[in-house]
Amino acid sequence: MVIPVAIIILIKDINEISCKFWMQERVEDGPLNGLLEFPGGKIEKGESSEIAAKREFLEEANVELANAELFKIQSFEYQDRSVCLFVHFAKGDEVTPKNGDWFEFNYNEKSLAYKGRLPEVNYEIIDDLLNYIKKHVSANMLENIWAQRS
Repeated sequence: MVIPVAIIILIKDINEISCKFWMQERVEDGPLNGLLEFPGGKIEKGESSEIAAKREFLEEANVELANAELFKIQSFEYQDRSVCLFVHFAKGDEVTPKNGDWFEFNYNEKSLAYKGRLPEVNYEIIDDLLNYIKKHVSANMLENIWAQRS
């Protein structure tokens, strides 16, 4: 059985060479314990992935977000479960989340600086999002990433 999971990546301090993502250290009795993760959790029956992502962020970071953009949907097989990740992102410049910290990512180095500190699936997600942001920054169209996509 595949578990639908919504995650949200809060982004701030976007510039020509880097940006920051907000992450938390995972606390669990399992293989992901101690790794840096984005807030998220299971999508409840009848709930959209955007609503689930915002709900999870409120529960885990004590911040209510107005918007969350769907970036991609990605399946992943862990040793003990299969998940379908609905990856969202949101502006983080004007919020102060709890229980985590901001981590800087360089567009050229991507997730490599955090090798061994993230769940395996997050490397591809981070690298794809950094490429997306970098393209918009280079084209001087950064504001377009915050526009609600249909």
